[in-house]
Amino acid sequence: MDASLAAKRAKRRRWFRVAALVIGLAGACLCAEVALRVYVASRGWTANCYATGLVFFVPDQQAGHTLRPNLRLVSSTYRVSTNRHGFRGPELALKKSDETVRIAVLGGSSVFGYLVPDGQDSCRELQTLLTQPGQPIEVINAGVPGYNLHQCRQRYQHQVAALQPDVVLLYLGWNDTPFLISEDPDSLDRTPPAPSWSQRALSRSTLYGFVRYRVFPLRAPQFTPPASSTTQVTEAGGQAFRQELQALVEAIRESGAQPVISTQVMAASKHCQDLSGYLGSSPEQVAANRRIGQWISGTLREVAAQEQLPLVDCARQLSCDPEMLGDAIHLTAHGHQQVARLWARELSVVLHPDSEGARD
Repeated sequence: MDASLAAKRAKRRRWFRVAALVIGLAGACLCAEVALRVYVASRGWTANCYATGLVFFVPDQQAGHTLRPNLRLVSSTYRVSTNRHGFRGPELALKKSDETVRIAVLGGSSVFGYLVPDGQDSCRELQTLLTQPGQPIEVINAGVPGYNLHQCRQRYQHQVAALQPDVVLLYLGWNDTPFLISEDPDSLDRTPPAPSWSQRALSRSTLYGFVRYRVFPLRAPQFTPPASSTTQVTEAGGQAFRQELQALVEAIRESGAQPVISTQVMAASKHCQDLSGYLGSSPEQVAANRRIGQWISGTLREVAAQEQLPLVDCARQLSCDPEMLGDAIHLTAHGHQQVARLWARELSVVLHPDSEGARD
């Protein structure tokens, strides 16, 4: 009996130790969470400042994932907010006034403004440049980091078209590179999902974000195709690209809006030499990726001509150097200003075709 009682007491003590350890760890985590929140608040950051990749996106039935509505993120790198519709920029009424002209810009992180804070992306610059007395202009930043052509079409049909844009500007192409170089592009997932619900829940913890993305950070994002000097656009990939682009153009036309195609400023542009380091680690790989980028720009020009669409040729008309780009594809604040000025000049012809000085 004494041995049995001693065993029970020993077992109880072990459980007490485990419980004390769990409570201690929970208390330490709680203290660390509070301390980190006080620290980030003192820096003017939001509690989600470390978990950027998790807080940006929520699931979307059609596109796989989309931007979180009413997002606010402030950190040492980002100052990003979205409106209730999930677009970066100010609030928009669902129904526009009769005198208002709406321009939607579709694309990926280059449109979204990956390297610039709120108010400095090309869409905000464009709205400022185009607004005139008596002519309200609203520019919708419909860019989502990572979006390919298929996702842009889903976003347009299910989110953007309801806002009744008059003009839709397409600044895209580079994010379709994985499909372009595939022998079987239909086998690839064009609608990758948002982070899981558990990851999104954990992103609310400042401590989790700090440990996961500062102490054990993920690999830096790669903006180039696979590291191969033989990478090239396949016949199947090129055909799929054209089909997706034409389907997007048709969806815009069916909604009653005017599509406009814009080529992208990218390190792969023919005249861009100072940024080749972002395209690969060898001259052969740089050359291969440059050919892919130039194929994309050339195809955008061809489709614009075939479909008789206005073309804004940023890749040819704007310089490509470190002042314009922060990496292979993402515009700096200066780059966003220059792109917006070219957009404004060309779109003035679309908006005011009878104006003699539309391009001046």
